[in-house]
Amino acid sequence: MDNINILNQCAKIWGEMKAKKPLVYHITNYVAINEQAHTTLTIGARPVMAYSPEESEEMCSISNALLLNIGTPSIGELYAMKKALRKANEMNIPVLLDPVGYGATEFRNRVVHDLLNSGMFCVIKGNCGEIAALSGISGAVSGVDSIFKERSIIKQVVMGLAEKYKSIIIATGEEDLISNGKSSFLVKGGSKMLTYLTGSGCMVGTIISSLLAVSDNYLEASLTGLMAMKIAGKRAELNSKGIGSYKANLYDRLFELKEEDFIEEGEIEKWD
Repeated sequence: MDNINILNQCAKIWGEMKAKKPLVYHITNYVAINEQAHTTLTIGARPVMAYSPEESEEMCSISNALLLNIGTPSIGELYAMKKALRKANEMNIPVLLDPVGYGATEFRNRVVHDLLNSGMFCVIKGNCGEIAALSGISGAVSGVDSIFKERSIIKQVVMGLAEKYKSIIIATGEEDLISNGKSSFLVKGGSKMLTYLTGSGCMVGTIISSLLAVSDNYLEASLTGLMAMKIAGKRAELNSKGIGSYKANLYDRLFELKEEDFIEEGEIEKWD
């Protein structure tokens, strides 16, 4: 399938998400929870945030997608995530894992591997450092930030993990790389100002999860989410004076995104 056809499909998925307004259940970190809730509403979906293991299965059962983000991990949160994950797999609800800061601490690594051993994920999305660390490369993250610079091997890393976990693997950065193990794409564009915005990566996870809820083609849904942030991020920079105005403009640009914007401004490149 050529780029034009893919962009048309992505535009269609965006329109379906806006029309269906899916409910996206987040078990996410305390740092970015407000940004993720605002993002869900801004793009036209509906957010729900709940951390208690006592209700995570029930909350998942009434949702259209599940997002698990380990940015501020705890034992209680892990228990809630595992219960929700099992329910999602049982009900064929799409699940995205965001292994924030994987590679930074032993506990954080154990949480991620416990989740990976507990169920299946449609998408695993992290920055380049987190994805590199997940493949076994050491020294790829500092705190929750990527310090991985070996772009020449990231494609092999992403494709290998996609085959291992039978998931769409996304490594975000200046250019986002996505693979299902067979086809790989670069997603270009965006703005360097996104790197100064707390939770911008988590916001991408929210956008993708909202789109997974309405499409069985998880590769195209993920491409759509990555492009949405790149297009909105690039537009937001045009009339921003600093990070404060940029954040407000980013929400505005996400809010106004239309189907045709993906066809006209989406920047993807097949990387085989």
